[in-house]
Amino acid sequence: MKVVIVAGGQGVGKTAVLLHLLRHAQKAGLKAGVFKIDALDAGDELVFIQAGFAAKGHSAKDVCPDHEAMVSLGRAWDWAEDLDLDLLCIETAGLCHRCSPFLKRALAICVVSGLAHLGTPESMRPIVEASDLIVLTKTSLISPTERHIFTAKLRAIQPQGRVFTVDGLTGEGVGDLAAMVLDSRDIRFMDIEPLRVTLPMGYCHFCQGIGSGHER
Repeated sequence: MKVVIVAGGQGVGKTAVLLHLLRHAQKAGLKAGVFKIDALDAGDELVFIQAGFAAKGHSAKDVCPDHEAMVSLGRAWDWAEDLDLDLLCIETAGLCHRCSPFLKRALAICVVSGLAHLGTPESMRPIVEASDLIVLTKTSLISPTERHIFTAKLRAIQPQGRVFTVDGLTGEGVGDLAAMVLDSRDIRFMDIEPLRVTLPMGYCHFCQGIGSGHER
């Protein structure tokens, strides 16, 4: 099974990008689904279900979704296996951005809004730095100069990552992103999956003291 973890702030367009990505996967003959982790049980997974894709929502409640993702990956994997999915997309909407919700072996995608402050890439460094692919959204609403500066800042933080400009409304630009996802390797979760980045030593009020690593 291919596993993709998609992270980013609230309202940056993760769901819109994922919908277009799932359509590309479907055209390629893959059975895909989304395990969506959010701060509240808002029923956002219905967007995917109404579009014809398998989806399951999971509430992080009083824990930061990025931290909850680290301890819920086994649940997401079991759900995907029960449905015999070829592609499992895990969407997590972080709050504090002080840690990265990425595993070493799963494809990591960071989504950033072009409408955000130009200092946002630096404030999201743990996520941007650990990602394989970076998606910049809502760039039709900013000038080419602003887009160039934003892209340069993202590449400065993660020079090894690929930066994609994607329009969440039209899907323009998602084709190249989808090709990278479809070309990613299949994996099978181990009993313990190592994280890409060690959790911070200090915890904010969202973190609730969850330990590092993922255990099924």
